[in-house]
Amino acid sequence: MNDVQTLLESAGDDRELAGELLEMFKEQAMEEIGVLTDASQRCDAKEVARTAHKMVGSAVACGFISLSKELRSIELQGLHDGSADIKERIEFLKQLLEKGCNEMTRQLADERVYEEGAHS
Repeated sequence: MNDVQTLLESAGDDRELAGELLEMFKEQAMEEIGVLTDASQRCDAKEVARTAHKMVGSAVACGFISLSKELRSIELQGLHDGSADIKERIEFLKQLLEKGCNEMTRQLADERVYEEGAHS
């Protein structure tokens, strides 16, 4: 589940800026997922938890509800047991991110088309 309205609010209702924020978020999130992957390979539960925590705020601000919930779960689980299924969960994060970015890009484009038609 994603909320394009939250992304728009973060961009001050500027759809072009929202698209740019979405791209920046995706790039940053992919880098952080790389950090999660490295930390999980080193069995560094503290780094996994720290990185997941760091990502939650940006995910929420950009309207990535499902992604932020999964990150929060990884953060809390990482603090307690280092989670044996972390590789699968990181792969799931990538899927949530990709799906969410595609969905929001479509919604932003659809709304732009709608607005342009309304102003013609």
